[in-house]
Amino acid sequence: MWFLASGEGPSDIGRCAQCDPCSGEDFVPGPMAWLADQVIEDLCEFSAVSEARMHALSKQALKKRAKTLKPPRLRGRKGPVETAYYFRNARALAQYAKALEAEQGQGVVAILCRDADGTHSAGRGDRKAKVQSMLDGFALEGFARGVPMVPRPKSEAWLLCALKQNAPYQHCDGLEAESGNDASPQSLKEQLASTLGYPDSVPAADLADLVSDRRVDAAKLSNPSFLEFRERLEQVIDLEAANS
Repeated sequence: MWFLASGEGPSDIGRCAQCDPCSGEDFVPGPMAWLADQVIEDLCEFSAVSEARMHALSKQALKKRAKTLKPPRLRGRKGPVETAYYFRNARALAQYAKALEAEQGQGVVAILCRDADGTHSAGRGDRKAKVQSMLDGFALEGFARGVPMVPRPKSEAWLLCALKQNAPYQHCDGLEAESGNDASPQSLKEQLASTLGYPDSVPAADLADLVSDRRVDAAKLSNPSFLEFRERLEQVIDLEAANS
C-alpha cells in the first residue's frame, strides 16, 4: 500500500526538495504528513513516511494539472461554484494517484489537505461543502481511496488541541469555532506560537518535529474535523487491505 498527499505547503503536508511529486529523502514532511503517518502506523504497523511509501505533490503541481481538466459532461445537480476549486483539486490528485498505482502495482491512498477557513479560502463555501466536493471529485475519476483532510478552521487548531497548556486533548471542539484568519486578534497561529514560546510563527520544521516525536498524539486528538479525517483514512486503509 502506498500513499500520496498534497497540501498547502511546508506547514501542513510538507514540501518537495527537488522533484515534484517526491518521496524518500526528497520529501520534507510537515506536521500534517506526520499526523497522517501516525494514523497509518497505528493501523498498519509501518511508517509510510519512514519507509518512503508516502509520496507528496505540491499545491502548484496539483493546480497545474487541475487547470487541464475538462468539466464533466453530466453534472446533474450543480454543486456550489465556490467549491469547484476543491472538486478540481481532488480530480487532479486522483489522476496522479492512479498513475502511481500503475507505477507501483499496488493500491494508493490519496490525502488532500486544505484548510477549512482562512484568508485564502474565504468565500469558498463551508467546510462540509468542501469535503463533499473533494469526495465528488475523487468519485468522478473512479477513485475510491481519496481522503479529505480539512482541519477546521486550519491545521493549527489540531496542533493546539495537544499543545495547549490547559487541559490538553480536552474540549478541542471549541478550537473549531475560532477564526482561521491569521490577521485576526489572537489568531490560531499566534496562539500556537505563544504556547510554544516563539515570538512569531513557529517554523514548519519545528512543528513537524513535535508531531513526528508524538508530542502531538493522533490517538488522543478530539477535534471533530480531525476525528472525521481519521475515520475516513482508517476506512480507506481497511478497504484497500481487504482488497489486496
